[in-house]
Amino acid sequence: MSIPLDVITDILSLLPVKSLLRFRCVSKQLCASIDSPEFVKLHLSRSKETYSKSSLILELRSGFFSANLDSLDIAVQLLDHSLDGYPEKTVEVIGCCNGLLALNRYWRNEVYLLNPSTKKHRLLPDIVIDSESHDNNSGIDRFGFGYDASTDDYKLVRIIKSSKQGFVYSLKTNSWKRVQDFSYHDSFPIRLKGGGALVGGALNWAKLKWDRHALLITAFDLKNENFFVVPLPDDMTNEKSSFTNFSNLSVLGGCLSVTCVNRTNINDCYDVWVMKEYGIKESWTKLFSFPRSPKESILKTIAYSKCGNKVLLRPEPAENSHFCWYDLKEQTSHEFQIPGLPLHYWREPTVCLESLVSPHGNIYQTEERG
Repeated sequence: MSIPLDVITDILSLLPVKSLLRFRCVSKQLCASIDSPEFVKLHLSRSKETYSKSSLILELRSGFFSANLDSLDIAVQLLDHSLDGYPEKTVEVIGCCNGLLALNRYWRNEVYLLNPSTKKHRLLPDIVIDSESHDNNSGIDRFGFGYDASTDDYKLVRIIKSSKQGFVYSLKTNSWKRVQDFSYHDSFPIRLKGGGALVGGALNWAKLKWDRHALLITAFDLKNENFFVVPLPDDMTNEKSSFTNFSNLSVLGGCLSVTCVNRTNINDCYDVWVMKEYGIKESWTKLFSFPRSPKESILKTIAYSKCGNKVLLRPEPAENSHFCWYDLKEQTSHEFQIPGLPLHYWREPTVCLESLVSPHGNIYQTEERG
């Protein structure tokens, strides 16, 4: 008795990418089904439904390590940095979306898109910057990477730190174009949160340090390709505010989240807020507070647990690869270490889905047929 193709497709959509790449060799029909845009979108949507296909990716000097986000029982090396034969040079993750990583080799002024599940990568074309003041050091330029559902396209935003010029790369056209300048900060270098948090079809950055300027979250609308300001609760922006800086900006459960240093009490603490309805000022809600150690400068919120009752945190600077689960119901924390990780420095952890999405011009093309 033969199994209907739609049943087979439904079963395949639940499998990991590694298995699907092997099954493409079974038959031409199966290969065509797995390669189809419809199946890639179905598999991606199933990956978003469960954390079982999500990994915590950490970038070390020797390469990328990956641990299953649900268990975090052991980390394994995913791939090294030798995209071009220079493994001793580190690579910075500047964005992550639908299983694709955006990587910056700032020392060579190169940007890549990489699918760690298929090991496919693409070098983006050079960007022409019409500014004599630009010093060709992109190491502290700001980036953001996300998916524009209105055009079914992946876009990378780059804000030039020296000139405030804005540029957008389109995966469909494999080209950059100039957009409006970034004009929301009076001083440079831009002190914004790394790769931009993708929520509500927009990339979001928070100004980390507080000085004479007000706390601020700025965003870039991927559809209309313009910058705007995200409203903050009055408690953060009035003159008597006890919040002195943003420690972190992330996405929790599909909502924009910020971590603030609160100096209301004798001992400083971190307050974690979520914006339950993107763009609606009144929807900001404080999720929990976390005690701040004198040794810590930043508390990074990474993701909810699979059951949703815990939040994965990482205090920095942290000792010996430590992470922390915060129990929202019990209001308790549990510190732990992921086995298999070297103890030397890594950059910010990134949550990445398993995906068949290609970093090449044909967005839904997987590996070449062998």
